[in-house]
Amino acid sequence: MPLDAADHAAVASFCAEHAIGLVVIGPEAPLVAGLADDLRAAGFAVFGPSAAAARLEGSKGFTKDLCAAHGIPTAAFARVTSRAEADAALARFGAPVVVKADGLAAGKGVTVAMTLAEAEAALDALFDGSPAEAVIEEYLEGEEASLFALTDGTTVVALGSAQDHKRVGDGDTGPNTGGMGAYSPARVLTPELEARALCEIVQPTVDALAGMGCPYSGVLYAGLMLTADGPKLIEYNARFGDPEAQVLMPRLEDDLVELLHAVATGTLADRPAPRLSPHVALTVVMAARGYPGTPETGGAIRGIEAAEANGATVFQAGTSAGPDGLVASGGRVLAVTATAASVAAAQAAAYAAVDAIDFPTGFCRRDIGWREIARETR
Repeated sequence: MPLDAADHAAVASFCAEHAIGLVVIGPEAPLVAGLADDLRAAGFAVFGPSAAAARLEGSKGFTKDLCAAHGIPTAAFARVTSRAEADAALARFGAPVVVKADGLAAGKGVTVAMTLAEAEAALDALFDGSPAEAVIEEYLEGEEASLFALTDGTTVVALGSAQDHKRVGDGDTGPNTGGMGAYSPARVLTPELEARALCEIVQPTVDALAGMGCPYSGVLYAGLMLTADGPKLIEYNARFGDPEAQVLMPRLEDDLVELLHAVATGTLADRPAPRLSPHVALTVVMAARGYPGTPETGGAIRGIEAAEANGATVFQAGTSAGPDGLVASGGRVLAVTATAASVAAAQAAAYAAVDAIDFPTGFCRRDIGWREIARETR
């Protein structure tokens, strides 16, 4: 339906007209703008946090302050609102260092600066004469993993793990993106580490928000760094994430709607924990040339049916229907997903499907899952 998610009254009217029983809000911007609040006020069951709770993603500074107040493990940090404050923080942390824009940035507002020059360039872009807020934080050593939890504001249940590949180039080189591919489960997040992350990071966050009068209801996506001292929070997302959803959903063996409805109605404690397949799901993002800068749009895409002929699934994101067929209309265009018993087998199946697609103005990384494949073959 051609609904504008920013027009809350129009969305509520549509829901009333069509007797909608559950609204699932996917993107972060409508959550931060309070769409869930307005729909709940109109009497609809909603999967997704309130604007106050969505600050976990909407403001990195809010999340860091919450962590500091409640002893939640995370990187040391400084919140800055001027270039002078940023320079002082940079002098304190040195390099490598992480520079984060405070607001929503579609997964691209983070610079992992290995040198002071890179950090200063990131600050130049942030503080370019207009008001800005940023978080400067220490660089954490370790491997990243993502943990997904469902919560209705009280009960918290794990919904699997994934490992995203943020850098645009093979071998984790180049600028950060919204994600060039992922696989699930992330076995580096062992059951013991997952239990620690739930106990030390996720549950205290849910409890803290409830105590602040803004209980969190929805999916809580914790980006973690697995350090020598245990898991530490990098950041939260208030949504399933992309491309992580493309590897979580194929593994889910429960009825997704029932699960989301239980969250929306506060009855998560009344149902068993979500069931996930032991198989691995791996997805490769095909992006338009130029991404994560200005992507080249309008490129023809053919061969999706051939790619799906052997069981792969091609999720479409930045596509539109042109007069001669499917064309690219965004940065990350397709997510080509396959499942198998191992990461290596899922990777082989996903890239076989990628190679069946004719997308001349597109590109992808060729090494999604490389860390886990290296561990599998040891």
